[in-house]
Amino acid sequence: MDSNSLKRLREWFKKNAAELPWRPADLDAPRDPYAVWISETMLQQTQVSTVRDYFVRWMKRFPDIETLAKANEEEVFKYWQGLGYYSRARNILKTAKQLVSDCHDPCKGSRNDMRGERNKTASEFYCRADAVMHLCNDKRGERKAALPSTRRELEALPGIGAYTAGAILSLAYHQREAILDGNLVRIFSRLHTLNFLPTDKNVHRGCHAPCEGARNDISASEIYWDYAREIADSPKAYMHNEALMELGRTICRVKNPDCSNCPLRSSCRAALENRTAEFPPSKKHTQKDWHGTVLVIESADRKILAVHGGQKFFKNQFTLPHFESPRNASAGLPAQAEHYIDADKVKSVENIGKFRHSITVHKMECDVLHIQLNGKAPAPTSSEIKWVRRGQALDFFASSFCLKALKPLFNR
Repeated sequence: MDSNSLKRLREWFKKNAAELPWRPADLDAPRDPYAVWISETMLQQTQVSTVRDYFVRWMKRFPDIETLAKANEEEVFKYWQGLGYYSRARNILKTAKQLVSDCHDPCKGSRNDMRGERNKTASEFYCRADAVMHLCNDKRGERKAALPSTRRELEALPGIGAYTAGAILSLAYHQREAILDGNLVRIFSRLHTLNFLPTDKNVHRGCHAPCEGARNDISASEIYWDYAREIADSPKAYMHNEALMELGRTICRVKNPDCSNCPLRSSCRAALENRTAEFPPSKKHTQKDWHGTVLVIESADRKILAVHGGQKFFKNQFTLPHFESPRNASAGLPAQAEHYIDADKVKSVENIGKFRHSITVHKMECDVLHIQLNGKAPAPTSSEIKWVRRGQALDFFASSFCLKALKPLFNR
């Protein structure tokens, strides 16, 4: 992309940048790395309109890494509830705890290898130990955990991949680092009429190289990343990256792109050839239908069973027991329920409703069975079982899957 195109892009962004809770009014201002990390992780697979309120609530409860690291998984899931892909929240918590642990562990790294850089305006300095950058206050001698400032160190942390690392380095630290998300993929595909996706195989570079003399055997992903690195090779890389994300969200949309108001129209091969709808090529989706049964097992003292592990979905968090089952399954207590309760202690079994849900490629339809016991909740036989008071169930179960299953019971 030539300098004139980049200039038009910057001017367009300054006039049209949306007000977002994670975006400062001064578009040239460096960001809080922690805020960038949280917002960009939330935005993965999620619309901006959805993330706004979640981000505000999260930052009020967990304003920094230190506060977050003190939380438990259940509380973090509560503030993530509704965003889906709970592994993201779990990895955020793991990373926060790791950063704090490394920061406060005097045995971590060699003190002789630590280097400091004075920041006169904030009276703070950065020091490096192993793969962690710590933000230290030199007045009180306090050490606060912060995110590293190199791609290698960031990508070594749980849940931080190439895109998130690039966003932190670019938007927060103003480094010349590339990012590549769905918006940029769509823009690059249309600008250069790339008839393949980064995930495609057996792609011949041909005329798609951003520079001359490039190898022909490079991967589809690397072709897109080369275009991203070309955009990032500038002191204004942070603005170019964010402007392209904004452009993809508001102008270069998946459907009905507003090409007439695009600052890059004169450089876009797809627009000039009136072929915008062809790019990027459609991604092949393999959707799987899944029918299952969810068990709401309730004891006589009004406690609901939660299980951890051994489930088709939500394997690493507490959830309601669920399993695959045929439609119109026979009435009565399913055999799978006897993994958790004694059949002789069942008072009643009732189908209280159905609900639909989607998880990754699974299009789900589930029956909900309410199983009432004639006695109090038995003592858990392992840490994989927990009995939750009915009045606390809606707060305890973080996933919308569980909340949908509980809804018929609580709406009675």
